[in-house]
Amino acid sequence: MIRRATSQLESGSVKSMAGKADSDLRDSCAFYAQKYKYPSDALEKGLEGYVAHLFAQEEGFDAVLDGELTTEVDLSDYICRGNDLKIDAVLEDEIGKRILLLQAAWRAKDLEESKVAAFFDVPDLIVRGEYKDTGGDQIQELIADFSTKVADGWEVILRFCTNLSVGNRKRLQEVVDAKNEAYLQEERSVTCELLGGAELSKWEEELKSAIRGGLVNEVSLHLQEGKYIELSDPYRSVIGVIKANELVSIYKQKGVGLALFNLNIRLPLASKKVNPKIVETAASEDEGSNFLYYNNGVSAVCSGYELNGNLLTAQRLQIINGAQTVSALVRAARKYQNPDVYLLFRLTETEEKYGGAFTDNVIRYNNTQNPVKVADFFANDQIQIWLRDNLTRIAGHGAVPNLYYVHKSGHKPKGATGRGLKIEQLAGIRHAFLYGPVASYKEPASFFDRGSRYDEAFGIGGKPVTFWPEEELMRAGAALAIHERIQALGKKLKQDDLTKDSDEAKYLYRLARYVTALVSVGLEAIREKTFKDYSTLMASNPTFSANVDPIISKARQALRHEYKAKKAKSVQPEYNLARDDEAWSRLRDAVREEVVADYVLG
Repeated sequence: MIRRATSQLESGSVKSMAGKADSDLRDSCAFYAQKYKYPSDALEKGLEGYVAHLFAQEEGFDAVLDGELTTEVDLSDYICRGNDLKIDAVLEDEIGKRILLLQAAWRAKDLEESKVAAFFDVPDLIVRGEYKDTGGDQIQELIADFSTKVADGWEVILRFCTNLSVGNRKRLQEVVDAKNEAYLQEERSVTCELLGGAELSKWEEELKSAIRGGLVNEVSLHLQEGKYIELSDPYRSVIGVIKANELVSIYKQKGVGLALFNLNIRLPLASKKVNPKIVETAASEDEGSNFLYYNNGVSAVCSGYELNGNLLTAQRLQIINGAQTVSALVRAARKYQNPDVYLLFRLTETEEKYGGAFTDNVIRYNNTQNPVKVADFFANDQIQIWLRDNLTRIAGHGAVPNLYYVHKSGHKPKGATGRGLKIEQLAGIRHAFLYGPVASYKEPASFFDRGSRYDEAFGIGGKPVTFWPEEELMRAGAALAIHERIQALGKKLKQDDLTKDSDEAKYLYRLARYVTALVSVGLEAIREKTFKDYSTLMASNPTFSANVDPIISKARQALRHEYKAKKAKSVQPEYNLARDDEAWSRLRDAVREEVVADYVLG
């Protein structure tokens, strides 16, 4: 957060920074305009591409990058170019159950309030089915499952982006606040956001530098007199009681908001799904004074702090537990700013400006009860370290794809080539290969819950291990190679004029894990009679192709028939099919029977 300028020198510096940000944004938009075959001065088209690529780096939405750099990946499938129903790009986070709808507007002067307001009404247009009459094929495909996902508890984020400054445009901010309040009153999980050039620049800075904390440089709050203690060893910490309005005031400062929360937990924990009981208690004249006893409080880390009397000033403060509490307090303050609400506050100085091992552990152990598990919290497990070293060892040999394992954000071994395989990608592909695909589509967050499917995804037989035998490693290599081959087929179908409008072209890439699971069933059915073990299967590309390609064809055929049957019933075929246990059992048995019959008949 840039502090208010207090001198002409500081003011000039701020203007210079703003000018540089404007220039950088213009250059970025020119780059993305040309990337998608528009003239460099088609800045609105460029802004559409820029924001899609910017937010595709965000945790959860980054699955679309598939290990590539954001500047190199092609996001044409997610950027809408015609009859787009006021939506310029659509991104999804399967683990966090979030769908991000983007609209971009490059303007020389003024931004129309009506345009912003109309975009924030888009969910209603979709639910009413108006996109079926006015939307193009691409937007219809991207939001076909929207209503089903909302019913399943997905959060909708509406992010309107512009090159203009929006912080001081009161009327525009009122539009945003009014729409958020309306969705809040309707108890709908929809968040409206308005980002101008400064906010986009700030977001890009955070993502580029892999800063895990928000960009809140310095904040101050008052502890209650006589109700705090300070610890000095081994880490400086302050534990005390504060007024709830202290945190509300910080949250509402310009440039703070969600940046107050640690980046790793920001979006899952600061969603609109706030416990209404917390809001009710905080806003209650009768119960507000008991909030301290009902609530666990808020924990935060910082890179440094000063304590002068009861005035606490912290640098780079990140709330790492209690984001739901803070969100609820902010919401309650809209109804009634209760001066009698207090809560417990704990601050630990980590001296880690951009996050680090200690900060990660503090976050991890402060959030063990939260249902959303962040994959990075498992990066130091012995099995993850072993996979980091051994997947790289076999990569590029025989039929194993050339890749490196990204067991934690930002990891790339020195001299590594090929694409990065993220920890959540391995979890989904391997679990689908071993146990079937439904969980990977229906409950992907369960792979990062030690009490759920983590040991199925990374262990052996559902039990935790610190390493895999070589055969198990090669089995995983086979799953990855099959998945990569199916995705390549999906891309080819999408690009060829003869097949690009077919049903299979629309779903094959996204259902690659599903087909991979079907191929696994076929391989296991004849393994003892054919290739014997996965080390043999993966020893060479010819051996791999000879055994795998015929089964891929049968799996695709079975899926085509099932898709058409579901489509005929006017349901959302792709979304529902991937999550249907009965459909999986039916297809699994059909593929196994076909593969065995073909083997017997020669």
